[in-house]
Amino acid sequence: MTPGWILLVGGLALCFGLLLGTTWTVQAMQPRLRRQAEDRRKLNEEWLAVRFARQQRERCPYCALRLAEYDQDSQQAPVEDPPDDD
Repeated sequence: MTPGWILLVGGLALCFGLLLGTTWTVQAMQPRLRRQAEDRRKLNEEWLAVRFARQQRERCPYCALRLAEYDQDSQQAPVEDPPDDD
């Protein structure tokens, strides 16, 4: 065998080994990856619920005006009490 063929066969063996090792690693990691994906889905659902609750709290249930706008409109200068004439 010539050195060229030896290098070619060695390279192919190396590539096959890498492919096989990668496949085994992915199969070994699948349960963990599935669990992480399930946790991620649960977290996404919980965050959607939190965002929805925040949006509901930000608006007046009667007029749908944003509560921040309502607070700014309703903040007027405080009315001073007239002095007491004792």
